[in-house]
Amino acid sequence: MTGRCGVVVAHGRLADGLLSALSRVAGEQDSLWALSNEGLTGADLEARITSILTDRCAGRDAYLLSDMEGGSCGQACRRLLAKGTVKAILYGVNLPLLVEFVFLQDESFERFVTAAVEKGRRSLGVHA
Repeated sequence: MTGRCGVVVAHGRLADGLLSALSRVAGEQDSLWALSNEGLTGADLEARITSILTDRCAGRDAYLLSDMEGGSCGQACRRLLAKGTVKAILYGVNLPLLVEFVFLQDESFERFVTAAVEKGRRSLGVHA
């Protein structure tokens, strides 16, 4: 078990897909869980995130990784950050960012967040 845990919160089946892809790249994970907003109100989404963290995170630093800053996912994440439930929210989650989440478990908060966000940003591009 690692020092950080997190919930990938996303629209539709995106969170499940990202964690499925992550398991192919970095192996099965015991510190990240997927949650879809499908069929959930904002309050329901917030309650489900809280439940996952309470049941599975056990004293570790908790993070939320959301597909978008806005929308129901981002809003629920921000409410939990404001309550002090999580240490940080990372928006625009993608596979390279998740790989950094897994492999930088022992790094400081500052190093981890900086590297994860930078890796996520650098993974965007276009070939024309």
